[in-house]
Amino acid sequence: MFFGLDILAPLFAVAGAVGASIPLILHLLNRERARQLVFGTIRFIQMSHQTNVRRHKLKRLLLLLMRILMLALLGFAFARPFFAQNFVIAQKTGGKRNAVIILDTSYSMRYEKVFEDVKKEGLKILDGLDTADAACLILSSDSARVVAPLGSEFGHIRTALSNAEVTYKPTDYLDALQTANEILEPIPIGEKQVYLIADMQKRGWENFIETDKLNPDVQIQFADVRAEQPRNLAITDLSVPPVVLKEQKASYLVARVRNFSDEAVENLPVRLFIDGNVIHTVQLDIEPDDLGDAVFKVDFQDEATHTGWVELPEDALGADNKRYFTLQSLQSIKVHAVRDRPRTQSGYQTAETFFMKMALEVGSDAVPINFTESSSVPDTATLTHVDVLVLANVAQLSANEAGRVAAYVAAGGGLIVTVGDNIDINAYEQNLGGEVGVMPCKFVQPVGDAFDRQQFRVLATVKYEHPIFAPFKEPNHGDFGKARFYRLFQAVPTKDATVIAAYDDGSPALFEKPYGQLGRVLCFTSTIDREWNDLPIRAVYLPFLHESIKYLALKDIETTPDYRVGDTVELKAFETEDESRAGDREVAVFNPNNVETRLQRSEGNTTGEVGQGSLFYADTSIPGIYSVHTSGAEPYYFVVNADATESNLAARDVEELSSMLKGTADEPVEDKPAAELVAQYREDVEKSQDVWIYIMLAVFALAVTEMFFANRV
Repeated sequence: MFFGLDILAPLFAVAGAVGASIPLILHLLNRERARQLVFGTIRFIQMSHQTNVRRHKLKRLLLLLMRILMLALLGFAFARPFFAQNFVIAQKTGGKRNAVIILDTSYSMRYEKVFEDVKKEGLKILDGLDTADAACLILSSDSARVVAPLGSEFGHIRTALSNAEVTYKPTDYLDALQTANEILEPIPIGEKQVYLIADMQKRGWENFIETDKLNPDVQIQFADVRAEQPRNLAITDLSVPPVVLKEQKASYLVARVRNFSDEAVENLPVRLFIDGNVIHTVQLDIEPDDLGDAVFKVDFQDEATHTGWVELPEDALGADNKRYFTLQSLQSIKVHAVRDRPRTQSGYQTAETFFMKMALEVGSDAVPINFTESSSVPDTATLTHVDVLVLANVAQLSANEAGRVAAYVAAGGGLIVTVGDNIDINAYEQNLGGEVGVMPCKFVQPVGDAFDRQQFRVLATVKYEHPIFAPFKEPNHGDFGKARFYRLFQAVPTKDATVIAAYDDGSPALFEKPYGQLGRVLCFTSTIDREWNDLPIRAVYLPFLHESIKYLALKDIETTPDYRVGDTVELKAFETEDESRAGDREVAVFNPNNVETRLQRSEGNTTGEVGQGSLFYADTSIPGIYSVHTSGAEPYYFVVNADATESNLAARDVEELSSMLKGTADEPVEDKPAAELVAQYREDVEKSQDVWIYIMLAVFALAVTEMFFANRV
């Protein structure tokens, strides 16, 4: 450590030196000259005189030295001196080093013992800093976290570094480097250094653009801890049917495996686990830097929610060797229709659901459907086992029935509403529309004459990109334009509703609206039987009903949540018969390590519309299967997987990165701002040093001593 003396006002030091010479000059000018006088023999007087003269000269010399020293110290005090460490650095840069250390904690650091090397490099950097330097520690994955702010005690940083843990998150260096740049930017003086300790994975630099360079006065150094020629096998994708239904065609689960190495692999065993048991094993041969698909046939004989994963053998990076999933197995789709009492038509009784029931029973070989019906809305316990609920020309619902329907759809159920002469517009608006918001449309009035078969409308607009109508896209797969509609309800869509089919006069025929947790509502503006149209006798009727029910019951694969580590999960709503107690319901979430988190459903942490009570769970720091439990309801599961883009361990060249980040570092910096920073630094250092105060005290002491001696001379 080198200590140097520096001053803030050099002119005062010069003035002090000049002032110190004044007493000497005056002393020389006023010096008494000796004169010779002849006396007699005065030997004893002469000896006494010489002794007094020597004493007098000594006292005058001491007074002269004190006066010179007082004036010199006075000028030196006004020059405001201070001691500066690292004198050479201070002369060049004006101060100490400010180091920001960035540790990569993404899951690629789990490769072999790479993260241990990361910590060792961090300790080496700390050992190379002086005690007067300032340091900061940032942990980086897909986001930056400052765990030790700039200027922290090195002991605190060492502890934080030793306790740092690698995560399951992907790499993104942008946030960490920008955070480091922002930390160093307001520092007026001193070296600004960023140390990035990482494997320099290419994936982490994808978000950088030209404007993301560091400030010109920031230096960056890289500690490259990548493994030489890394080899990694990973499951990068998993295609899982959201529901496995007992049909004639089989269901398949497909796992995509990528070989991130320069060597081929042969007979790689890929295993499928369901409910903790090994179901199948597939052998794969994969060429270097290539991929292969492991295809598993899945079949169930029960109705349940199943959890599982696909697994590779252990390798140097095990975080991407498993991929988790959930799926639902069904023996049949359960459809329940609510209708009014059968009516008499042409001498025999017919129900509103007659043609629908026949169509569903006839087509049960392709899609097994369990159809039930009643004249009132079932209770909550029954509705929990219903996949699709149909309100077929129901005149009106009581408030309790409407509440059960809203809760059922909010929890993920499917609802079909069809109209007819029984519909009470005001009752639907009051109980299912308005603030409740279940209905996708608002009824206006019925138009047309069901008995005049000469006047009719046809379906002219159909959204074939919608999953319900996608099978009918080809010309020979059915024509909706042949069906005739003699009477219908005019209606307008509500908020968030869409029209997926319309008549030739522009009136909507079929509305759709999402509601609650994966719930959907369809509203058909004509009857489901032949009373207002002849659709039931057309060829498209049966497949149209089947596709509508499958769409509502099975959901499409895009709605299956694909959670990644770090995502916030919106938990399903849990409704009760006694809604007054709904706010008191506790939800327990168990992570893959069986650690429990309890959440309270309250006004502060819920979201959604009327009938919903969703909670948000954010502690998804590890991949695996999470279970959600609440009193009085069956548990359900969701899975969290690691981001597969992190599996590619290819890295960027350090020299290339230096050029990319320090592109503006060589641009000239104006001298004036640098001079101002140096002056500011010196002023800050001087404020922390009190040398001039002690000098003034010394001047005062010398002045008192000088007065005492002057009076004795």
